[in-house]
Amino acid sequence: MESAHAAGEQTAGKRHGEPLDAIDEMIGLWRACLPEAEVRSLEVVSRMLRITRLFDRDRDKTLSRFGLEPWSFDMLAALRRDPRQRSTPGDLMAATLVTSGTMTTRLKSLEHRGWITRTPDPDDRRIVVVELTTAGRKVTDEAFGEVLSCQRELIRSLSAEEFRAAAQILKKILLDHEGPARLP
Repeated sequence: MESAHAAGEQTAGKRHGEPLDAIDEMIGLWRACLPEAEVRSLEVVSRMLRITRLFDRDRDKTLSRFGLEPWSFDMLAALRRDPRQRSTPGDLMAATLVTSGTMTTRLKSLEHRGWITRTPDPDDRRIVVVELTTAGRKVTDEAFGEVLSCQRELIRSLSAEEFRAAAQILKKILLDHEGPARLP
C-alpha cells in the first residue's frame, strides 16, 4: 500500500508544487485503500468542514469570554441585525434553524440572563414579541466585533482577488442548495 504522502502527491496541490495539507493526506489515504472511489469532492467539502471547525474553535473561545455560547450569540445576533431589534419566536426559529421546543428553552435562558424580554404583541396578544435589552445589545455588539476579528484572522492569507473568488464560489454552492434569500 502506498504511503499517505505518496498518495497525497496525486492531489492538485502537490502537482503545482504546493505543500500538502491534512486534506491532501486524507485523500491520499482514501485513494490508496479505495482506488476506485471518486474522492474529488473531498478536496472542497472536507476543506470547508475543516475551516468551519477551526473557526468554531476560535469563535467558541471568544464567545465564552462574554458568557455566550454559539446558540445564544446566534439568537442575539438575529435580533440585533433586525432593523426593529425585535422578532417573534417563529421568525427566530427560521433564522436559527431550531425547533419550537428548543426555541422556548433558549428564550427562557436569554431572558433569565437579562439579554431579552418577551412580551405579548399589543395588536395580537396571541403573538409574543422578543426584544433585545440594553444589556443584550451591549454583549452582542462587543462579541460581534471579536467574532469578526476571528473571521479576519482565519482568511488573512487570501488576497483581495482570492477573497472575492472564494466568496462567489461559496455563494454559488449555497444558492444551488438553498435558493435565493427571502428578504422581508
